[in-house]
Amino acid sequence: MTTNQPNSIETRLTRLETLFTNVGETVLSQNDAITAQSATIDVLVANIQQLTENAAAVDRRIDALTTNVTEVANRVDSLAEQAAQDRQQAAIDRQEFRTEIRQIWEYLRDRNGGSSTPQR
Repeated sequence: MTTNQPNSIETRLTRLETLFTNVGETVLSQNDAITAQSATIDVLVANIQQLTENAAAVDRRIDALTTNVTEVANRVDSLAEQAAQDRQQAAIDRQEFRTEIRQIWEYLRDRNGGSSTPQR
């Protein structure tokens, strides 16, 4: 039995050494994978930060465009109101012009004795 025990212990130690070597290789392999994933995560974080900055810039641009559109809409409303007032004034001016033309025509007609064409 004494001869089997050292052999058995030697075999066990060899097995343990092999197991520890395999575990060590697995740990190194996992460490490499974790390192690669960490690098990938760092790139993803940088991309997310860039996208966040881009989204913020787009948001600011949209706010500026919204402000511009609101200003343009207000200006259009103001111009439409001014155009309506101008059309109303033009209608009044036309009526006044027609009235004045009629008065001139009536004056000339009465001055010429009822004739519609002036006499020389």
